[in-house]
Amino acid sequence: MKRVGRLAVMAVAAVLAVAPAMAQDAIERAGELKAWREQCNDPDTDLRTAYLEAAIETGDVAVIRICVRQSLMSDDADIRNLGLRAALASVDQLLFEVTMPEEVAAAFKKAGKDEKQLNEISDWFMVRDWNSLRAGFGVEVEGAEVATGTSTWYPLANRAEMSNNYKGKAAVIGDQVNWTGSMALANTDCSMNLKLSDTGTLDGVLRCSRNVPFPVSASLM
Repeated sequence: MKRVGRLAVMAVAAVLAVAPAMAQDAIERAGELKAWREQCNDPDTDLRTAYLEAAIETGDVAVIRICVRQSLMSDDADIRNLGLRAALASVDQLLFEVTMPEEVAAAFKKAGKDEKQLNEISDWFMVRDWNSLRAGFGVEVEGAEVATGTSTWYPLANRAEMSNNYKGKAAVIGDQVNWTGSMALANTDCSMNLKLSDTGTLDGVLRCSRNVPFPVSASLM
């Protein structure tokens, strides 16, 4: 038998030898995930809380997603609240999409091609903020606790990294999250009021100073 032929046979034999072990590992992994799915769907809220906390401690992305997703999609208000707190405790960053406020869109439409009006609108603080937010922005989440539902958020609008000058406290109340703090925008004093949707997103508004709010949305999963 030629050398190439012998190597090919050896390679096939090695794969066949490893395959049963891989299959066994897959079966064991599937059983583990099924067990977590059942535990994190326990009707006892206290047990579910404990399982969720344990799931987060594992650092296992698949386990965390299973447990958090089930809680976020629950019809039970207490479980949804628990899932929301657990979701925020399991992420390092949220990525927000931002929509242009209707008032700004209407102003631009009314101005048409009138350069004078367009320049005036461009000087509005809310338009300056829109130019900074139109591509979206990230929020670094730190110190999130399942038990209290509180965390510290560091918005990265106009920033590449966290700064203690731009941060604020977030609190989970029911299926909502309220955040108040500062951002590196034309108007630095800002707040977000967000609500958990049926699809696992946080939808709501970002308001800075007394300007009109920006519709925002971030996926938790």
